[in-house]
Order: sequence, then C-alpha cells, then structure tokens
Amino acid sequence: EALVRVTGGAAEGDTLPMVVAVHGLGDTPEAFVELFDGFAARARIVVPRAPEPYHGGFGWFPFESTPDDIGARADQLAEAIVAWRARHPTRGAPVITGFSQGGMLSFAVAVRRPDAVSAAFPVSGRLPMSLVPAAAPSGTRLAPIRAMHGTEDRLIEIGPTRALVETLRARGFPAEPLREHPGVAHTITRAMQD
Repeated sequence: EALVRVTGGAAEGDTLPMVVAVHGLGDTPEAFVELFDGFAARARIVVPRAPEPYHGGFGWFPFESTPDDIGARADQLAEAIVAWRARHPTRGAPVITGFSQGGMLSFAVAVRRPDAVSAAFPVSGRLPMSLVPAAAPSGTRLAPIRAMHGTEDRLIEIGPTRALVETLRARGFPAEPLREHPGVAHTITRAMQD
C-alpha cells in the first residue's frame, strides 16, 4: 500500500519522474508526504506504508532489528518499486529517499537492488556492514548514493553512517562523501529537504 501524489502542477496521467519516499519508524505516509508540499518539480511521489503498527504510526522492522530483517524488507520494497513503475507512467528509474528506518532501506535498496532505482538519498539512516558486499558488482549500473545526516543525532548516531559511506566508497559503490548537517538532531531540516 502506498500514498501517491503528483507535484509541480502535473496531472495524474502524465509520464513523470518517480520519487519513492520511505517514512521512518512511527510515522505515516500522510505525514511524511507533507515534506513535498510546495515541491516545484513535476514528479510523482510514492510514499509506501510500513506494514507493522508502531505507536500510532508504522514501522518497517523491529527497533532491535537484524540485518536479515532489513535485507528482506529492502528486497520487498525493491519489488514494490518495480510494480509501481509498471503501474504509473514513469520517466526513467525511480529515485529513493527515506528518513531513519526509511534511510536504512534507501541504503539497502541502492546496494542490494540498484536495478530498481536511479539514485538514493538516505537521511539519518545506516546499514549493517554485513549487508554491504565485499565489492560493488561489476557490469551492473549502480545507483549513486547521496546520504545526509545531522551531527547531533543521538537516536542514529552519525559515526556508523560515516563509516558506512566510506566503506561503500572503498568497495566501489558510487557514494558521495556524507553530507553532514552541523547541529542537527534526528530530524529533517529545510536544508536537507532542499
């Protein structure tokens, strides 16, 4: 299940770039899609609903999750992205972004299923190192990764995300250096949205 919105004055039937926006633990698609209010670009925003109820919202996997939980959910999400792309007139491969657990899934989809997306923009997420292959697959188009994280995040601390991005780069994945946002806690700021 997903909430779908078009932006920038586009019509529902238009062929549009797709942005898959993955909410975090305890959030809802209805609240998360508000980050795209006023988004000027013509695009289709797809905000999937996590399957597990969690404190008035939803979660993708348990708070104390295992790498297998994250990997399995990322594989399911990649399959859903392929289905949404087939269902809606889409220009190019979708872009994935997400916050917190959604950031984790953005990393995981980009690494495990780069065929499903054209780029990943994880925010305040990380990925267990056991889910990162020893080397980027050769002969496959890889999704560029442009991660962001607040330096004062105490829920998902920035240190492991820094290490993850550097490991991805060292192993041949097209990850840009981590975009660090000084003084920012576990949230999405206007600068991150921009």
